[in-house]
Amino acid sequence: MSELTLFAALTALVCVPLCFALAAAALPLTSAALLFNPPKRVKVFRDKYGQQTSTCCLICGLIAVLGLGGGALALQSLAPASAAFWLGWPLPLLPLCAGLAVCAGLAVVYRAVWQNLKDNRPLHSAIGVAATLSAWALGYLFVTFFRHYVLSPLQPSEDPFLFLPPLDSTAWLLLPAALCMSLVMAGSSATLYLIHRRDKDDFGRDYYNYGLKMGSRWSLAGVAGAVACAAAAAVRLWPSVRDLPVRPVFFWGEAVFLCALAMAAILWGLVLRNQNALRLKVHLVAAFALSWLAISAQALVNLRFFLG
Repeated sequence: MSELTLFAALTALVCVPLCFALAAAALPLTSAALLFNPPKRVKVFRDKYGQQTSTCCLICGLIAVLGLGGGALALQSLAPASAAFWLGWPLPLLPLCAGLAVCAGLAVVYRAVWQNLKDNRPLHSAIGVAATLSAWALGYLFVTFFRHYVLSPLQPSEDPFLFLPPLDSTAWLLLPAALCMSLVMAGSSATLYLIHRRDKDDFGRDYYNYGLKMGSRWSLAGVAGAVACAAAAAVRLWPSVRDLPVRPVFFWGEAVFLCALAMAAILWGLVLRNQNALRLKVHLVAAFALSWLAISAQALVNLRFFLG
């Protein structure tokens, strides 16, 4: 097995908890947005969808924390220099831990008060939106810290651009791409969770057809933004990459990212057009796998190149 093949395999493995982290970040928003003035004919559907996806958020978040936490522990033996940075106190570990605590607390509250705030939808929705915004802020911190780790020889506390990359940094293109992928994974994870709960929570075929299509819509909405941002970043970086040894990894990584998302989008489009979305379970599982492949390819590009 070549070094690049091994590195790609490890990247794909690391991206499993990353996918769940991205899903957990956006899942509260995908249900909170549906709480505003829902039409009467789908009000019950939206309420059940929100309850199920908010539970899915907690499950995804737990998987992500366990996976990434285990990865951080393994990093100490596999890459001591990297572990020394990421586990450094107070920077960058303190802001990351504090951000994680805030978004986890809001997500738990959002799910826990579902029945208590049933008549106060604006407040309940605000909690869900705040949970996602705090999770996305945590993602922003991670991107800025990763940029420092790759590009700067300074200590984190000495870096003037630690929390605010320069305006010409590619991080400003990759960050929105990551946020859009968060919507992609939220919608895709929600569809898989609904398929899993179909026989345990028998809310009727009409509801599950509605829920699977709603998750697919969120995923398609995220794909458009992710492709646009990633394509812009690729065009901007190509002049710097084309004469470097990393060029093949960059080119094929971006190609896999775009092709995988395009194929996933086609599958979600087929689900939306089908009158009985429950018959297309394989399409939804395949779309999730393609999304994971796209994230793995993009992570491979970023780890082999840089964010500046």
